[in-house]
Amino acid sequence: ILSHHYGVRPAMHIDTLSMARVIDGPKAGNSLYDLCLRHGIGTKGDFVTYAKGKRLADFSRDELHQYGQYCCNDVDRTYDLAQKFLPLLPADELKLIDLTIRMFTEPVFVGDVEKLQGAVASERQRKIELLRRIGMECTACHGHGTTPNLFNEPATMCKTCGGLGVDKKPVGSNEQFAALLRGLGVEPETKPSPTSGEPIYAFARTDGFMQSCLEDPDEEVRFLAEARIGVKSNIIETRAQRFLSSASRGPMPIYLSHAGAHTLRPSGGDSMNFLNMSNEIGGAPRPEMAVLKQSIQVPPGFKIVAADSAQGEVRILAWLAGQHDLLTAFMQGRDVYNEFATEVYGRPIDRKRVKADYTPGFVGKVCILSFGFGAGWFSAAQTFLKGALGAPPIQFKQADMEALGVDPSPFLNSPYKVAQVEAMPSRLELTDRLIHCLVSEALVQRYRRKYQAITGKYGFWGQMEQVINAMIDGREMTFGAHGVFRTAKERIHGPTGLWLDYRGIGRDSDGEATYWDGRKRTKIYGSLLTENIAQHTHRLIVSEQMLEIADTGIKIALWPYDEVVCVVPETAAELSLQFMVSVMKQAPAWAPGLFLAAEGGIGVTYAGVK
Repeated sequence: ILSHHYGVRPAMHIDTLSMARVIDGPKAGNSLYDLCLRHGIGTKGDFVTYAKGKRLADFSRDELHQYGQYCCNDVDRTYDLAQKFLPLLPADELKLIDLTIRMFTEPVFVGDVEKLQGAVASERQRKIELLRRIGMECTACHGHGTTPNLFNEPATMCKTCGGLGVDKKPVGSNEQFAALLRGLGVEPETKPSPTSGEPIYAFARTDGFMQSCLEDPDEEVRFLAEARIGVKSNIIETRAQRFLSSASRGPMPIYLSHAGAHTLRPSGGDSMNFLNMSNEIGGAPRPEMAVLKQSIQVPPGFKIVAADSAQGEVRILAWLAGQHDLLTAFMQGRDVYNEFATEVYGRPIDRKRVKADYTPGFVGKVCILSFGFGAGWFSAAQTFLKGALGAPPIQFKQADMEALGVDPSPFLNSPYKVAQVEAMPSRLELTDRLIHCLVSEALVQRYRRKYQAITGKYGFWGQMEQVINAMIDGREMTFGAHGVFRTAKERIHGPTGLWLDYRGIGRDSDGEATYWDGRKRTKIYGSLLTENIAQHTHRLIVSEQMLEIADTGIKIALWPYDEVVCVVPETAAELSLQFMVSVMKQAPAWAPGLFLAAEGGIGVTYAGVK
């Protein structure tokens, strides 16, 4: 309000909500009411509950005075919180909070209103056509979308269908959709509810039953399934509409929840989530999503300059764990994806120069980027089938099994593994699923044998189990490269003065560790803690780099995790890019021996940065 309406731009923003997420954790309940009680600074007051629904004229003089006192108390309590919080956070974290807030209060991106209007309209029309194809015209308006008034007045929008001319309810309702399937001779399948365990319909896009409906030889069944998924998937239309509403008002504010994730990375806010512009939903490619990135532009005379950290977390993992062969490969600029693929396929792989090597090389990339954080054969198999890292799906076949020299008998002789594959939601026949999964398992095993410093019993995963025990016992234990991290009671302290909280951490009688994340008990184990630490370390590094870039006067417009996105005058774009990439290649002073890489690009739209 101060910035947009009054042009007031403070020298620095001190935000107690952002600070509370760092200090108490993002899920701890960080309303002013909760923070007052937790930190012992009085109470927020509750007069606002008596003011709901009232206009100014509805207040008596005494009530208005009480409301004013309530507001003043809010300000005083917030100030008290700031006095408690400021000494607890390093100066750089306070600068980072200020920088994040300015992405919202001083926006620079402009939206392509026409493109967004087209996206909203085309997505709406797509759903209408899906419903018309199965005969779901609205009975109230007979598919016209309007209904005539009395006395021959102009027609008005049909209230039943909202002017769409089609009825979404029969397809959107579980029971009615089940009845429609039965009418076509298809008995709906069920699955256990993840919350209650009771049987529910298997109508999710990723359920094997819905996959089979989408590929049913009966055209009516296919069309019905497509209509169901179209009606239940509102993310494209709703996000495009939110982007459109924002762009129509002027420069688009970027709302990020500072330290919104457990590892203190930001999270998306304002129901727009600028941090996720992926062209897929739930693993399924949706090219329509690309319009969001294409709609983010800059004013004339400016350019978007983006630089991102390449292979950041896997480089950090190798450094933390002391996986020296992987560290050396990164230091020498070798293609570690090709090298791993060469080893598992038993022949030279060059994914960039040999067309036939692209898929094996990409498999190597997925293995290197994800298997160090605990991915097992089942999750790996699903990831490959859905399409890893936004790429097309990969299905391992008999030829892959033979090329990798995989012996299928150990896998096939395990009743537990075969049962898992049988229950796996997929449109593939069981034999094809088994081959795909046993090849996935072979890849996981070969990664774990090769990188023992990461995955072995005495490697980093095993060390993280000791870290969990140290946090439970309240013992100090240093770990990571050069002892860069240390434990305390229910906490891990990092190299910059920040920490990760694992409140209430403990093990049950079976040895399984959990902690209280602020809302529920959450599992934690060696490979998952490894991912937490690597992600947190990456956040610390990129935030330091971003502050160094901002100190030169370059306008930071967006912070999508490992990427820094800026808006600069056109004449300064090339120089800015060179500087940003050079900064993001440098490891901080507290991380000697860590070799980083970065790349970037320039564009007039976010999608066009290259």
